[in-house]
Amino acid sequence: MFVTVVAVLCRLSFPTDACVEEIVTDSHLDSTVTFQSCMIHGQLGVADWMQHHPIYRANWRLDRLKCAPGHYEIKGRA
Repeated sequence: MFVTVVAVLCRLSFPTDACVEEIVTDSHLDSTVTFQSCMIHGQLGVADWMQHHPIYRANWRLDRLKCAPGHYEIKGRA
């Protein structure tokens, strides 16, 4: 099953509507990603991903994690 790992990140100093969705990885980019591994280890993977993306290192928090079956399109992006 194709799975997309999506992080919903919110700025710490702004209201909750200042949140963004970012695709962390998917089964095509990382063959070890399964729906089960996303549910069990997804938060650790997103924490590591956030450390490697300078824009999200400070003043951002992980609001939630989505393990979306199939190809996920971020809302509001073309």
